[in-house]
Amino acid sequence: MPAHTFSFRPTTAGPADTAPRTPTVYFTLGTVNNTTDLFSRVLAGLQELPVNVVVTVGESVDPAELGPLPAHVRVERFIPQELLLPRCDLVVSHAGSGTVMGALAHGLPSVLIPVGADQPYNARRCLDLGTAEVLDPLTVTSEEVRTTVSAVLADGAYRRAAERVAEETNTLPGPERTVPLLEQII
Repeated sequence: MPAHTFSFRPTTAGPADTAPRTPTVYFTLGTVNNTTDLFSRVLAGLQELPVNVVVTVGESVDPAELGPLPAHVRVERFIPQELLLPRCDLVVSHAGSGTVMGALAHGLPSVLIPVGADQPYNARRCLDLGTAEVLDPLTVTSEEVRTTVSAVLADGAYRRAAERVAEETNTLPGPERTVPLLEQII
């Protein structure tokens, strides 16, 4: 990184929920692409798993449009990640930077399905770090989603890698130190 680079943590993870329970998977494709065939394929694979599934669809999608879903699947337009992620075991997402950083800050493994922008880079980096598996948005099937999510949940190496990244990230300076530095630069 250039000499003038300053790394910081965008958030501090709260305490994880460690009580024995059914695993919870958070699924989002951000706030734009939730009406695509990709969204339907991923949701079809997740709803067949023996896990709780929390889905956020953004403002443009009415959760009722998804039709009847099993009781273990909850769909909302928006839930603040800082409230949701401490209760999750895995994140399935488009590899958007906010979702990836949130998952890593909470030590959560991911299954990433990058669609565009910086998402392929984010997904590749998570794959290199051992925190995620990456699926192809054009060809992924509901069966592939189901088997990949099951495998990542069952293999503790993904979680341990994500926890290592969280430990490193959470030692970086927070906003209380970053904001004055930015003000100084301006």
